[in-house]
Amino acid sequence: MTARLRLYAAMSLDGYLADAEGGVGWLAPFDAQDYGMQGFLGGIGAILTGRATYDQVRGFDTWPYAGKRVVVLTHRPLDADAPAGVETASGALDDLVARLKAETAAGDIWLLGGAAVAQAALAQGLVDTLELFVIPLTLGAGIRLFATEGPGAAWALTAARPFPNGVVELDYHRP
Repeated sequence: MTARLRLYAAMSLDGYLADAEGGVGWLAPFDAQDYGMQGFLGGIGAILTGRATYDQVRGFDTWPYAGKRVVVLTHRPLDADAPAGVETASGALDDLVARLKAETAAGDIWLLGGAAVAQAALAQGLVDTLELFVIPLTLGAGIRLFATEGPGAAWALTAARPFPNGVVELDYHRP
């Protein structure tokens, strides 16, 4: 079975991944709820992320992706003490995704972000599933998940799951 490219992300009700400063602190009030992240990570064989997202995650107290292959899309070298399993890649996104799908024997590929990588993958039709956690806040400005211009696509809803705190999980796949 071929690995799928899964865009799994939290976004504000008005479509933002991050606030105007690029931060995700607005998600903190919703951290107490279990959204199934451990089960999701159990089905992931590789993580694809952009450089800004990688740098942001490196600022966390602990590296949350220990034991996972993490591919950072960047032209710049990583920090000397990058976590085990982290590598860089550059070049055409469609070629990289095809290579990762061929190399990922167990599990799927999580498209962690950031927005530029997600928007490019969506525009090129590379994303197989969208797993979105809509947070009941409007930010008014920030970094959007979806580009304001570009090709559209049809998606089929496969699941909708509300949580007691107002968060709604929406899962889609390409028909």
